[in-house]
Amino acid sequence: MRSDTLQKRLLTLIGTFFLCVMVLLGLASWTCADENMPVVCYKGNSRIGTVTVFDGRAAAATCNIGLVDCKGACMGCFHDFDYVDDVCVDVNGNVFLR
Repeated sequence: MRSDTLQKRLLTLIGTFFLCVMVLLGLASWTCADENMPVVCYKGNSRIGTVTVFDGRAAAATCNIGLVDCKGACMGCFHDFDYVDDVCVDVNGNVFLR
């Protein structure tokens, strides 16, 4: 009977430890992320909408997840101060200037 109680306490302690680690990792990734950047979503040449991302590489994926009208076929474009044109990312992860 006593070993069952000890085993339950140990499992609870391990579960709590892993939960705390996951929360801390989530907070660390959130605070280390780039600043929010608006992304304009295009399906072909049509502007579908705007989403916000922390990383430009996720532009197309965020458009396709966040906007129902994209239906998996949108590219995401955002302004990068290093270029005159907007930087776009397509569904395959290809990066190009628009």
